[in-house]
Amino acid sequence: MAARELDPTERRFLQAIGHHLDGWRRKIAADFGKECYDKELEKLVGDPVYHKFAFDCPEYVVVRLMGRMSISVGRRLGEIYDKIPRFVAGARFNISPEQVAEKFNGLELDIGLRYSLLNKDDCAHVASVLAKHGATAKTTGVGIEIRYNFNPNDSARLRKDVEMAKYVQAAGLLPVYLIYSAISPRDDAIGRLTRAGWIFLQGNEASNFTTELFGADFLGIMERPEVRDRIHEDVRQMMRAIFESHAFKQVAKSQPAVKVS
Repeated sequence: MAARELDPTERRFLQAIGHHLDGWRRKIAADFGKECYDKELEKLVGDPVYHKFAFDCPEYVVVRLMGRMSISVGRRLGEIYDKIPRFVAGARFNISPEQVAEKFNGLELDIGLRYSLLNKDDCAHVASVLAKHGATAKTTGVGIEIRYNFNPNDSARLRKDVEMAKYVQAAGLLPVYLIYSAISPRDDAIGRLTRAGWIFLQGNEASNFTTELFGADFLGIMERPEVRDRIHEDVRQMMRAIFESHAFKQVAKSQPAVKVS
């Protein structure tokens, strides 16, 4: 059976992910290569703290490099989950990227949908969805912040979210905060932002909200074979590249030979 042709949203999704996968590949090739590995080990050997605690070794170099890789994955996933919903929202309601990503005093909202920018039918649709989450007749639309995961350790980020809640509410927009992953939620941070006015939807609730609001399950795109198979193969190749890298080979060389009795 011939593979189904990708629709515009699927192609846009793959293009966005492909861009970030290329970035990860370049990072792996650089960070886990000989030059970066040698520099990192040299810094540890010459450091008075790490040297004293015997962290000047190949194993700890890899730990540091993997930590950076994990941070990079998190950042790029965040970018993907920010940009794709914006694209879907703009396409669904026929509004410009600038109107979707509205700015308040220099702070950019992930998604803003004002009734004044929508046609009559779309206004009725958005209003019916928002009514389920506390919107009233005075609500002028919705202001949405999106995180693929939520485990903030940046107090400045939290202060901006608190400030954004004030701007969104002052504009009459319903403040909705979506977290697509339910792993490691920070209950104290969520409590603080809830008190500031945000309505939190996590995991399936977040996914269901955007599917109903936009009329498109953009997260479900990831499960379509035409998209899933490409992404999974690319990521598997990327992971193999890490474990076949120069840095990991140095760890293998540093391990003592196992004696067989």
